[in-house]
Amino acid sequence: MKKGKHQLIVEQEETFHPNEERKNKKLHHNQKKVDPKKGKREKSKKQIKRSHKIKLISLTILIILIVVFGVWLALDSHRWKTLASQMIKNENSLVLDTSGKTIAKLGSEKKKIPITMSEMPKELPKAYIAIEDERYESHHGVDIKRTGSAILSYIFHGGSSSFGGSTITQQLVKNITGDNTDSALRKVKEWWKAWQMEGFLSKDEILTAYLNVIYVGPNIYGVEAGSKYYFQKQAKDLNLAECAFLAGINHSPNSYNPFNGAENADKIKKRTKTVLSKMLELKDIDQTSYDQAVSQVDKGLPFRKGSIDSSDGIYSYHTDQLINEITQDLAKKEHITTTFATNYLNMAGLTISSTQDSSIQKQTEEEMAKKKYSLSSKQGQEPAQSAMVILDSKTGQVTACVGGLGEKKTARGLNRATQSVRQTGSAIKPLAVLAPGIDQKKFTAASLFDDTPTTFANDYAPKNYSQNLGEITVRRAVESSQNIPFVEMMEKISPKQSISYLKKMGITTLTKHVECCSVLYLKNSIQ
Repeated sequence: MKKGKHQLIVEQEETFHPNEERKNKKLHHNQKKVDPKKGKREKSKKQIKRSHKIKLISLTILIILIVVFGVWLALDSHRWKTLASQMIKNENSLVLDTSGKTIAKLGSEKKKIPITMSEMPKELPKAYIAIEDERYESHHGVDIKRTGSAILSYIFHGGSSSFGGSTITQQLVKNITGDNTDSALRKVKEWWKAWQMEGFLSKDEILTAYLNVIYVGPNIYGVEAGSKYYFQKQAKDLNLAECAFLAGINHSPNSYNPFNGAENADKIKKRTKTVLSKMLELKDIDQTSYDQAVSQVDKGLPFRKGSIDSSDGIYSYHTDQLINEITQDLAKKEHITTTFATNYLNMAGLTISSTQDSSIQKQTEEEMAKKKYSLSSKQGQEPAQSAMVILDSKTGQVTACVGGLGEKKTARGLNRATQSVRQTGSAIKPLAVLAPGIDQKKFTAASLFDDTPTTFANDYAPKNYSQNLGEITVRRAVESSQNIPFVEMMEKISPKQSISYLKKMGITTLTKHVECCSVLYLKNSIQ
C-alpha cells in the first residue's frame, strides 16, 4: 500500500510538472518588468505638473483681483477728488425755475460766512493747529503717532473706546462726508480719504476749508460766523485770547457756549488757557503775548451775542421733490451715502435748472390754500387732504406740484403728491392693460369684448359703475371705464406681463400681494 501510494504521488508530480512549467514559462514570457523607481518618477512628474497648473491658475486669479481692485481704487480716488474739490468752496447751490429766477439756495439754512485765509488773523489757524493737530504741517493726512496710540487704546478697551487721533484733514473729511458712524471700517476709509486729499489740495486749502465748515455753535458753522456770534466782530478783528477761545471749544461747542445759561465761565477760562499754553509750547506765540492773553482771559472775555442770517429752508413742494430726486441720483451715481450727497448739494455751488413754472406753481398753491377744501372728519379723524401735480403734456415735465392743503410751513415735510401711496382706481387701466395689450398685439382699439355679467377665477364677479353694454369695442370700454372687458383683456395679456410693463414705466409701489395674485391684481385697481 505504501508503495502504491508513493507511486501515485510520483505520477501525479510527473504529470503536473510539465504543464506547470509551460505555464510559468508563458507567464514569464508575457509579463513586463516594472521598475519601481521609474513609476515613482512618473507619478512625481504628474504631481509637479498639476501643482504648476494650480499655481498658474491661482496666480492668474490673484492678478485679475489686483487689477480689478486697482481699477476700483483709481475710480474711487478720482470720484473723491472731484467731489471734495468742489465741496471745499462751501457755496450754496442755486435752484432756478423755467424763467431763470432763483427759487432756492440749498445750504442757506446753515449760518455760515465763508472767508479766505488772508481774512483771518494769523493766530487763529495757529490756535486750531496747536490744539487739534500740532503735526499738521508735517504729516500727510494721517498722524502716525496719534493714530497708533488711538489704535492701541481701541484694542486695549476691547473696541469700546473711540479711535480719536483725528487730524485736521481727517476732520474735514468727516465734515464733508457726514459719516459719524463709530466703526473701524469708517476710520480706515477716513484715513484713506485724508491721505488722498493731501495729494490734491494744499495745506492752506485744507485748513481754510476746515475753518469754514466746522461747527462752532447752534446752527453756526465756520470761524467767521462764530466770531460774529460770540463777539459781534469779524474774524480778522479777533485778538489772541479770542482766537484761543474759538479753537478751544471745537470739540464741544455747546458745552462752552457762554449764552446757554450754564455756569461755565471757569470751564471756558481753563480751556482757553490750555490752548494758549499749547501755542506757547509750540512757539507759535512768545511769553509776552501769552501773558497778555491769559490776563484778558482771567478778566473775562468780552462776549456779545450776535446774529447771523439764514433761510428757513421752506421751498415749494416741487423743489422739495427735486432735492429728493437729485440727492438719490447723486448717491446712486457716485456710490456715496445720501448724507454725503446732501452735503454735496449744500456746499458745491451748483446751478440747478428745474422744470417749475413759478406762475403755475403759485396758482396751484393759492388754490390749495383755500379753507373751503379743508373738510373736518365726522369721525374725529384727520381732516381731508389733497395733492396736485401738473405736467406739460408736450414735454412730460412737471411744471407744478402741491403736496397738501393749506399753507406750506415746514421744510421737506410730507409731500402727498410724491410720497403718499394711494389706490389708483381705474386710472391704472390704460397703463396696466391697454399699453401692454396693444403693444403685444393682443387686441386693438376695435377689438370686441363681451360686457356681460361674468364670474372669473376665485369667484370674482366684477360689476360696472353703470349698466352692462354687451359686446363692445375696446375704445367703447375705455370711454365709460367698463370693468368686465378690462378683466377679460387682463387675462389675455397676463398679470405678469402687465406688471413687467408697469415697472418699465417707472411704477415702484407695486406690492408683493399684487405681483403674485392675478385677478386680484386688477380687482384691487378697479374697485
